[in-house]
Amino acid sequence: MRHLTRRIPFGAQSRGRRKAAFISVKNDIRRHAGILGGLFYTHDYLHGKNGWIDCMFLGRKPPVFYNCVLDTTRNTYKEQVRELAYERSYVLAPDDGPGLLEQAVRDPVSGMWTSTLTEAERLDALGGLSRHEWVDQQIPHIADSAVIKIHEGWTLHRDYRFGIGLHATLDVPYLTIEAVNAFVQRFLAAEAEYANPNPISYRYDEIENWHIESNAIAGPDAFRRETLKA
Repeated sequence: MRHLTRRIPFGAQSRGRRKAAFISVKNDIRRHAGILGGLFYTHDYLHGKNGWIDCMFLGRKPPVFYNCVLDTTRNTYKEQVRELAYERSYVLAPDDGPGLLEQAVRDPVSGMWTSTLTEAERLDALGGLSRHEWVDQQIPHIADSAVIKIHEGWTLHRDYRFGIGLHATLDVPYLTIEAVNAFVQRFLAAEAEYANPNPISYRYDEIENWHIESNAIAGPDAFRRETLKA
């Protein structure tokens, strides 16, 4: 029988364990200081137009460091607009078909579970469109209606095992290296939660890319190559 290990929050771990984790993050930040500025470290490739990233940075007093998820208000807005469009689609056309996992079968050779993607169903309740097509059609209307409101701010999460969790939504166009460094400096001035009371909405034409964003993982060599090309 496998023994399950209890998930111990970072603040409840031994000082030795927290110190070792702190030093590890500190070394990562130092190794990438020439590219990222010396205040934070990220595995995500920063191409100048990131809508979200994961990153680490040190607190003012060792062994505190922050395990951070950063979003822009634009990225959060478009995600919530898309989510609302999907919710409305299910009100009009509930999903009563088999789910992806329900269609899975075990491959006799590899033993792996596989599932064949079928052609998207066109639904009468959605005007003969597939759910994805209908959602894409609705996004401009929902965005321009300003029914979604976003607030700049950040929250702390002390249940993380590796560092203190920090979820931040920043009112910047993109998460550039300069924008992330500016946020770190701003946060470290108080190291406390923050919420801007002023709501933000965007028109459809104010956001360049309405697709779901994914980030490439980049190591130091990738950062170095891009810097040399610039």
